[in-house]
Amino acid sequence: MQLGTNIVAAPVLLLCLTSLSLMTAQEKVSMKFERGFTGRGYAICGSCTVPQIISSSTWLAPHDEPGDSIMISGTIYKADGTTPDSGVTLFLYQADAGGYYHRPKENVFQPTLYGWIRTGSDGRYEIHTVKPSPEVLEPKGPAHIHAHIFGNGMDEHFLHEFWFEGDHNLSSGDVSRFSKLGTFSPIISLTKTESGLWKGTRNIRVRPVAHWRYEAD
Repeated sequence: MQLGTNIVAAPVLLLCLTSLSLMTAQEKVSMKFERGFTGRGYAICGSCTVPQIISSSTWLAPHDEPGDSIMISGTIYKADGTTPDSGVTLFLYQADAGGYYHRPKENVFQPTLYGWIRTGSDGRYEIHTVKPSPEVLEPKGPAHIHAHIFGNGMDEHFLHEFWFEGDHNLSSGDVSRFSKLGTFSPIISLTKTESGLWKGTRNIRVRPVAHWRYEAD
């Protein structure tokens, strides 16, 4: 009798997991982000709509999203730059490989490529997505991934965006300045693996600032 119960339970469990997966995908597509006033304008509020379950790894883009697949990983440290910081949340969003946040009509406050990560005791994080293009509304700016940080008593504020080495829209001054930061540089060097996946690293040092302000580089 126990064997028969297990055989029946397996398809039911698979159906439940499939339904949960589909529901999660539908919720992500239809999500309406709240906005926060920064003092100079508005920004998406990543801390206003945090999912109940967050891991240290996230997919900003679905597996079939057009573009070059990339994976960015690293460690988030406390201000000393050596102690891993646990319980820190990053909210991330970006334009797609064509430079759009939202299709068919552009809407920078309703991105379709987004996600959250929360660090564990080792401070590690991992982002899977596609390499963005410069925004269609700002084609002369570097391609980037937006990053907000909060948690552990920190108000939501901004990290420097993730930029990409070799972007012709990066200024020589920025390249020179950030090259001194090593793996803490926001300019990501991507290396292509045999599987075609591009990988890069960025470590982050947490230095809290006021709500809706940028941390120092």
